[in-house]
Parts: sequence; C-alpha cells; structure tokens
Amino acid sequence: MSDYKLACIFVLLFSLAVSTYAERADPDYKLLNAIASCQTVMCVSPYENKVQGKLERTVLYAQWALLDPSNREASRGLLSSLPATEDELTALMTLPDWHESATKSQADMFRLSAVYENWPRLLAVAVRRFPKYLPAYIRYGRLAVMDAHSDYTGHEQTVCRSNPKRFVEAFRTLSGDDQHYIRQHVFNPDRCHPIFLSESER
Repeated sequence: MSDYKLACIFVLLFSLAVSTYAERADPDYKLLNAIASCQTVMCVSPYENKVQGKLERTVLYAQWALLDPSNREASRGLLSSLPATEDELTALMTLPDWHESATKSQADMFRLSAVYENWPRLLAVAVRRFPKYLPAYIRYGRLAVMDAHSDYTGHEQTVCRSNPKRFVEAFRTLSGDDQHYIRQHVFNPDRCHPIFLSESER
C-alpha cells in the first residue's frame, strides 16, 4: 500500500476518533449557560460554530427557536440533534441541574430548565415543518418513556392530529420491534393517543 493511501487512512481514522470524542465528551456547561442567557438571535447565532455535542446543539437551537419561533434553521437543528442513546437522554434530563464550576446562580439553572421544559413543544413544531424527520421523531418515543417529567407524548398527539395519515405512514417505516414497543408502551398512532404520560399528566 502506498504512503499516500496510508496517510489518507490515518487522516480518516483520526477524523472519526475526534468526532466520536466530541460526542462523548462532557458537555461544556459554561458554554450552555452563555447560550441560554442570550436574549437575541444575534447573540445566539455565533455560537453555532462553537457547539459540538448533541446537548450543546440542542440548547443552541432550542434557545434560537425560543427567540425566533419561525426560524427553520433552528427547527432543523433541533430535529438533527434528537437523543439516540440513554446517555444522550440523561444529559438532556439533567440539563437543569446544578453543575459544579459551571453553574453560578439559580438564574443559570432556570434558564437551562426553560430550554429543557420547552424542548418537546419546540420539537413538535419543528417536525411539522420538516415531516421527513417524523420516523426519527416517533422512534425517539422508545427513549422518552425514561423521562418521567417530559410531556413529549402530549405534543406528539398534536403532531399526529395535524396529519394522521402522514403520521401513520411514518410510523409504519419503523422496524417491527420499534412499532410493537411504541404501540404498547408509548403512543397509539391509529388513535393519536398517548400511552406514556408525564408525571404532571397522570
């Protein structure tokens, strides 16, 4: 194998390693606090080049969407940052917690809590704008049941009722295992009816 090919392979492996580390590295809560404290889109948008992990992207695009509800880039960013693992979900669930050396006041906690609390609603708005993400949105329900405080399925009902036929078609693209689990434990797509409810809705 030529030196050039070996060099290309090395560069590819290094890039993959850096990308994997970025996703696994602990979130930068100082950065998250700075983003959540923004009161204008002009304050938020420059951070787009600084965020790396999913939680950082979630906070960025959620805050962006809170400040500019009609922004399509923010909606697309939220959908592309959906948690896909238990670790990613845990990071989202603990977003409002006190984080040593990063959280300075209750105001910091309240700002990040607002992002966490509004995220399911913002996500529901986003997926109605970009229905191609519906399968991923529906599949997220398998993780959603781990978050007792999330009202994900309440907003999912709104998404389903806005276009039941499209919702069911997206549901049927999921694997048989995903369909069975979601139908039994999370959400009935045929009736647009939540099965899993947040603690506040029980």
